[in-house]
Amino acid sequence: MTLENLKKLNIPITPGSYQFYNVKGEIIYIGKAANLKSRVLSYWQKSANHAPAKSKMVAEVKKITWISVDSEIEALLLEANLIKKYQPYYNVLLRDDKRFAYIKISLSDEIPGVFITRQIDKSGKYFGPFVSSQAARETIKAVRKIFPYCTMRRAQKRPCFYHQIGRCLGVCGGIISQQEYMKRVIKPLIMFLEGKKSKIVKNLEVRIKKLEKNNANAANVDANAANRELINLKFQLKNMKYVLESARVLSVGEKYANDVVELAKMLALPKVPERIEGYDIANIFGREAVGSMVVFTAGEANKSEYRKFKIKIGQGEANDVGMLKEVLERRFNNTWPAPDLIIVDGGKAQLNAALRVLQRRKLPIPLIAISKGLGLRSANAPDKLFFPGQARPLELPLASPALHLIKRVRDEAHRFAIGYHRQLRSRENFK
Repeated sequence: MTLENLKKLNIPITPGSYQFYNVKGEIIYIGKAANLKSRVLSYWQKSANHAPAKSKMVAEVKKITWISVDSEIEALLLEANLIKKYQPYYNVLLRDDKRFAYIKISLSDEIPGVFITRQIDKSGKYFGPFVSSQAARETIKAVRKIFPYCTMRRAQKRPCFYHQIGRCLGVCGGIISQQEYMKRVIKPLIMFLEGKKSKIVKNLEVRIKKLEKNNANAANVDANAANRELINLKFQLKNMKYVLESARVLSVGEKYANDVVELAKMLALPKVPERIEGYDIANIFGREAVGSMVVFTAGEANKSEYRKFKIKIGQGEANDVGMLKEVLERRFNNTWPAPDLIIVDGGKAQLNAALRVLQRRKLPIPLIAISKGLGLRSANAPDKLFFPGQARPLELPLASPALHLIKRVRDEAHRFAIGYHRQLRSRENFK
């Protein structure tokens, strides 16, 4: 398959899912896109900088098919359902199963919950796998505007806050029964996540036509009630269309994936980093000192892989550099997956400390340190990047996608470290 061959295909510019086949007619990869034509062509562009596995996949493609849908959310759900059905070789190879995200509906709870998880157990109903957890989160946020599910797990005396703003029907406070909640929210939500939007729309249209036909023959009281229901059903149909058309769930994940590629180019890395680890230290004059390790996979925060460290060396025996060294030593004493890139918060001193740990363990892992320049509290303050073996730091433009990713990792490591430090400090103050 060549770029010229692809240009002859009538690939639409709509959202949808695309499927790559090998010479045997087997589906080897399934993807999704906000713009099918642009996404598929991007695999064969000269500027594409694929990892070895993806390059091998592209070389094997002999046929391409696609399914168009009306919205990005439907493209995301379609991709997930097709991956679950066909289990394509390269979807599994390019993404470790542990990184897949799922939407779970916890049917065993008194009030069924809807949330994102990476763990699958025997209870509940799961939808996925989703390559992008960020896109999955944006999806359930948007879907809630169509099917206002409740976030409470048990009934209570009063309806939750979201009932007041129209995002919950009040099942938590007894405004509607659990049977009614299942009928109006959970069951249609399950159908939607299964990719049966057309069936939901058809059911609504049938009910609308039936009410319109019966309204003329109904008594005044019945007509008023039916008219209210008719208005409600028409609103549901119009709201569903609006929400799906306006939701942008793929662009976020695609941006993060592109940021990783740009970072690999900027650092001249041997491959696009799938796993990036960020480190930071938090303490007050050595007291309640802690370290954090955050993990980003495919450009997105993977909170299930985060780790926190309570510094063991005594107060006054080490500075931030010594503490960072301890955290890295303890990290590599574990059998956690090896990172493709390490980012530490700090300057040359932190960089050299981390480098010594890697060299002593003979770990050829790319490493950078990032520190603020002048105007520490200013959003426009330049960030300086330090690299092993380079005397001068690098300053990237504020608009650089690579810098955006590095800063996201640094800021998340800082947030996680500060949170743990404050937790320990509040415990100490309580004592």
